Amino acid sequence: MISARPNARNYPKILRFLLPLAIIFLFIYLSATKLHVRAYECVEDGKPCEEVPTAARAGSHVTESPPLQVEAVLDERSCGENDFRIGRMLRSFRSCVTRDGQVLLEEYLNGWRELIKFMDALGTVFTFISSETRTKINILQGYLDGEHGQSYRTISSMIRYELDNEVVNFKELPRNRVPSGCRTLLRMHRALKWLEDFLYKVGTSPGQEKTSELCAESYHKTLAHHHSWFIRQVAEVAFLALPPLEKMYEVVCVKDQAEARVVLLTTVDAIVKVYNITQELYTDNEMLDLP
Repeated sequence: MISARPNARNYPKILRFLLPLAIIFLFIYLSATKLHVRAYECVEDGKPCEEVPTAARAGSHVTESPPLQVEAVLDERSCGENDFRIGRMLRSFRSCVTRDGQVLLEEYLNGWRELIKFMDALGTVFTFISSETRTKINILQGYLDGEHGQSYRTISSMIRYELDNEVVNFKELPRNRVPSGCRTLLRMHRALKWLEDFLYKVGTSPGQEKTSELCAESYHKTLAHHHSWFIRQVAEVAFLALPPLEKMYEVVCVKDQAEARVVLLTTVDAIVKVYNITQELYTDNEMLDLP
């Protein structure tokens, strides 16, 4: 009579087959019911983006803005002796973009005025950028307040006016001539990308990195190739004087890294929208390399 029970010598073979199968089914079960692993719509440098972005363009960090009304919360706080308020900066950059996707030049300059206060609050480290930016703001404000100020209401109208009236110089700028609005804003546009990337890194940093390293990394990624060798060396030395992340949180007026993440990524989101529209305008008009 043949026994219905498997031969004892067959148990190892059965176990070798059933054990991997059981592990696979267990993994599928946990993935479906316990782990709730989300699908990343964005991958950056081989890793998932920090936040699930909305159609990012020009390699920028576009994140879904948290529901927190950051400006209102920060406006109620005292942020020390410096005059910088990130809530005001966020409000200015948000106000830049109209419903039809235009960038208002006046609000753009107001956003930059707050960025300068941010740089000044970090010490003299950014002097080589902030002093130049003040000059550029004055040039653009002069165009806004001038005879043809209405033509400078938006970045798009400024580009159209200056191209139609041959104000833009596509060759080397003569020393005795005031730079065009398009050339002036292009320099600020490039620097805005650097600061956007730096704020993003500060906001997503787990807290172990040095701010000098974060800033230098952003600088080399975005702005350095537009500067001479001498300016790059000055920048490298200047970054070493940047305060630690804890001091950065004080300047931004947040309590800790978790709050810094919400505030800074919300701010970066507003800046990126302005940057992307400007980048597209300059690309369409072939002016990204104005001398």
